[in-house]
Amino acid sequence: MKIYRAFPMAFSHLGQRTNNQDYLYPNVDKATEQTELFVVCDGMGGADKGEVASKLLCEAVADYVITMGNPTLDAAHIQVILNRAYEAYRTYLAQNPLLSRMGSTLALLQLHQQGATICHIGDSRVYQLRAGQVIFQTKDHRQVEDMVEAGIITATQALTHPWRNRLSRAVMASVTDKEGEPVKLMADIVTLTDVQAGDYFFMCTDGVLEAIDTYILETVLASNMPDQAKSESLQALCSAHSKDNYSGYLIGISYVAHTDSAQSIHTITNYAD
Repeated sequence: MKIYRAFPMAFSHLGQRTNNQDYLYPNVDKATEQTELFVVCDGMGGADKGEVASKLLCEAVADYVITMGNPTLDAAHIQVILNRAYEAYRTYLAQNPLLSRMGSTLALLQLHQQGATICHIGDSRVYQLRAGQVIFQTKDHRQVEDMVEAGIITATQALTHPWRNRLSRAVMASVTDKEGEPVKLMADIVTLTDVQAGDYFFMCTDGVLEAIDTYILETVLASNMPDQAKSESLQALCSAHSKDNYSGYLIGISYVAHTDSAQSIHTITNYAD
């Protein structure tokens, strides 16, 4: 299939923080209708230099894809990217001995002839919406989510649990990492082959989620407003309610040309243990 995109809408703001630890690829105002790769990263505030960690991770993804000639990303490619990101982290930590660890979330969307590849680690999200309904969203890697699955707490208790913001997975390196030990692939990788005209993909850091729930997202994107107005509406809500940095990418699908008559399906592969 050939996926034609509307002009992507990106934003990244401080919120009520003193510095912005979110990083986007392409940077705000750099994407075009031909852009196929989108990355949203959120540096971990509990570690050192979150703004550097998110930038290094975004750059590791982008540099790899450009160097390799824009391959369709799979688990093997993602493994190499993560190895390069960890190496960049370790190099930075070695050059800055006052720092002890650094880490970031990762949310990635790649559009290609087979559909869309989505990869994520942490709690930055990717949504797919159709006709005003969320039909796919990534699952946050938070400790409370694991506790709910294990039956330790309920979903309602998770909303106010003191560990609700604690991640169970992130791209993280520290000075105590063993040198030369392979990085364990911990990404969830999903291939969506059901992509249709009128769909939206929305990517965001967790600061957006302080102000926008599923109902609000569906309502805004189902409206008749132009994409720029939809993006501005989401930003206005975040400006009023988000304490954290808030960043996002809104990518509308304007047209899909199918090259064969095979029925589209969702193929979902979870590469995390």
